[in-house]
Amino acid sequence: MRASELCHRVLIQSNKPTRDENNHETPVWSDYKTLWAKIDFLSVKDAIQAKAAGSQTIARLKLRKRKDIHTGMRVLHRDQIFQITSPPMPDNTNGHIYMTFELAIVE
Repeated sequence: MRASELCHRVLIQSNKPTRDENNHETPVWSDYKTLWAKIDFLSVKDAIQAKAAGSQTIARLKLRKRKDIHTGMRVLHRDQIFQITSPPMPDNTNGHIYMTFELAIVE
C-alpha cells in the first residue's frame, strides 16, 4: 500500500463511562489515538442499498493493521463524528497490511 493512500488525519476516541451523582452511567469520550487513514464515503447508490438492507453505514475507514481499534470506539474527522459499526475487515491481498471498518454518522 502506498503511504499517500492514507491521506486523512483522524482522531480515534474511546468511551469511558462514568457515574454521576444519581448513579446514572454517562458516556465520556476521551482521545485515544490520532492516525493516518483513508475515509471513503459510499456512493448514493450504495448508501440507498445499505439503508434498504437496514444498515446505517455511510463511509468506510481504512487503517494500517492494528489490534487496538474496535466497535466501541468512534472516529472524528473534519468536525464529523462517526461510530464504528463493524468489526475490522482484512485487506484482500494477504490480510496483514490494512483493515477496513464501516462507519455510521453520529447525529
